[in-house]
Amino acid sequence: MPLKQFGTMPGGEPVWIAELKAGGVAAEIISYGATVHKLSAPGRGGKLADVVLGRDALEGYLNSGTPAASVIGRVANRISGHSFSLNGKRHVLDANEKKNTLHGGRGNYAHKNFAVTDATGELVRMVLRDRGEGGFPGEITVEVCYSLLEDGTLLMEYTAIPTVDTPINLTNHIYFNLAGQGSGPIYGQELSINANYYTPSDSRNIPTGEVFSVKKTPYDLRKPRNLGEAIRALEKAGGIHNGFDINFVLKGDGWRKIAEASDAGSGRAMEVYTDLPGVQLYVGNHIKEGIAGKNGAAYGPHSGFCLETQFFPDSIHNPHFPGGIAFANELFTTATAYKFSTK
Repeated sequence: MPLKQFGTMPGGEPVWIAELKAGGVAAEIISYGATVHKLSAPGRGGKLADVVLGRDALEGYLNSGTPAASVIGRVANRISGHSFSLNGKRHVLDANEKKNTLHGGRGNYAHKNFAVTDATGELVRMVLRDRGEGGFPGEITVEVCYSLLEDGTLLMEYTAIPTVDTPINLTNHIYFNLAGQGSGPIYGQELSINANYYTPSDSRNIPTGEVFSVKKTPYDLRKPRNLGEAIRALEKAGGIHNGFDINFVLKGDGWRKIAEASDAGSGRAMEVYTDLPGVQLYVGNHIKEGIAGKNGAAYGPHSGFCLETQFFPDSIHNPHFPGGIAFANELFTTATAYKFSTK
């Protein structure tokens, strides 16, 4: 297998890095967090640039998970009240964001070292045994497969088999900057999301349970919008999170294109595909100024944007929200893809 050692965990376990190449795109995936360490995509004239934020070495990922393009689970996003009831039993979770559970608490997959089971140069498979850390019921065997396709697509496929019924919400918290990581804020880039509705949230970023139309709101991204202008419009309308951090209700179902982004300066463009019902747009609002990135870069707020495909946040407390439960001994699958091209 085309693997190299990227570093060593504090307990002595090796962390591996796999290199993938296809369709003019190159990626490096590390086993810690099943993290996309680098993703080089061509721009105008074939110029390659690494378009994901990250750290140079394992120590940077170990000491701070932000920003990192890691797999998030068992339940990405937020669970209000750090507890839930399922099949008549109440489960108390880690309260790691005030009184809420964010990204699975201490069991967050972003901080776990996956086992590499296959690596061919065009794909890598990684497996994690989730034993219920953080208060979740039962155990889950989770597999993540990254593939680079000849059309410039990075495909992420997730499978999971739980021992008992459990909420599940798997995503990747990948931060994109299509001008290249370390190039500054994303204000000049454009984004569209194929969504007529969004799920509003309160000051704690917990969904209210309502579903609102994007029409005549700063959340209307149905046509490409400049991200700098969109962020300023949201702030002017009274946004409280220093930018977007909201779940969009995606149109359609099954495998479909749900978003497009582009950077006029470099000519890079990206299409996003998924089979999931929602996507969280987050624009790095809380990245601290001066955080050390890769190759000497210094990151700050709005240095990258995330399109985290997902089930809706806090769906366990909102039964009218779609999906989010994996059933005992049944195979759970989902997939997301990012396709790169030039304009």
